[in-house]
Amino acid sequence: MQTKLSLITLACLFLGALSGFFLQEQILAIEVLGTIYLDALKLLVFPVIVVYVISAVYESGSNKGALVWKAVLLFAVLFVVSFLISSGIVFVLNPADHFELHASETTVEATSFSASSILLNVLPKDLAGFFMGRYLLFSILVSYAVGFLAYRFKWDTFIAGINWLKKYINLILKALMYYAPVAVFSLMGVSVFRFGADVLLSGLAYIFVAYLAGLVVLALVMILPVKLFKGISLLGYVKKLYPVWLISFSTCSSAATMPYTLKVCKDDLQVNPHVADIVVPLGCTIHMCGGAISFSLLGIFCAHFFGVAIDPLLYATMLASALFINMAAPGIPGGGIIIGATYLQGLGIPLDFMGFYSGIYKVLDMLYTTLNVTGDISACTLLDKGASL
Repeated sequence: MQTKLSLITLACLFLGALSGFFLQEQILAIEVLGTIYLDALKLLVFPVIVVYVISAVYESGSNKGALVWKAVLLFAVLFVVSFLISSGIVFVLNPADHFELHASETTVEATSFSASSILLNVLPKDLAGFFMGRYLLFSILVSYAVGFLAYRFKWDTFIAGINWLKKYINLILKALMYYAPVAVFSLMGVSVFRFGADVLLSGLAYIFVAYLAGLVVLALVMILPVKLFKGISLLGYVKKLYPVWLISFSTCSSAATMPYTLKVCKDDLQVNPHVADIVVPLGCTIHMCGGAISFSLLGIFCAHFFGVAIDPLLYATMLASALFINMAAPGIPGGGIIIGATYLQGLGIPLDFMGFYSGIYKVLDMLYTTLNVTGDISACTLLDKGASL
């Protein structure tokens, strides 16, 4: 049944794209179907994090503290390697050549970015933000602390209630999986209509380099290590991943994809549930590989386009800034476009490209989110001692 559902979802992805192209504005009539799906998933992010992390920490005991640090280190390594590989591709292909920026393009304002502002963005400002998944890092930290206290002081009754909630949340997630094909059809149709052919053609070189770098990073950083260190079949691994790719590609949200990421890790890849319940939410918060490609391409492209020489010091600053900003990204309002503008401003690179960038960002975000989610799954698999196919 799961295979049939995945094939139906894949068919709806392509049918939605065709419908957006041929039906044009008429496709907006069903936009609400995708919106309902995204809103439902976002509302589930907070309870999923709470019940899964608390339960995992309680059942595994205090020895999982090391797992958190190992996961953070692994995510950082994946980011650095992805940044270096994608940078090499960008330097060789240099998509800034022959690119023209029209005078009508507008820039995007950067936002202030400092250690204090990151801390303030991590701390919750409103109760509704919890239920909309705006404070993921804070939620994970609090849930981890609660799980540890429950383990330390034997709050068995409390944990029984958490496990009861977990069971019913799983039922809701299962029901949403059957609704996913309808939502994917709606989301893809509306996205294709709103992209516009002109802006896509103008940014084709930029988009091409991003997707090429993404495929190389996917193969070398996320799939090959799983084959080498875990002995998992490449074809079998990809078959397990592609249903999640359909969701991440159409929703452009690591948070909305997280329930499916957890399911693939635990049910399909047989990753230890305690490992998955800690590593996946953490990866969803400090997602890495897609961000590495995004920052390396944007920084090097704009530096070349505006005649900014990239010496070793600037390149090292690019890498360090990208790693720093990417980890804190969930706490910054405005999304990837604002974060990109902040990144360029910190490097002293003009922001004139950001107006055009906002026009093609949705196409790029599909790739970046999918790579982030895949990196979460690969990291989870590598950190689990018993994962195999």
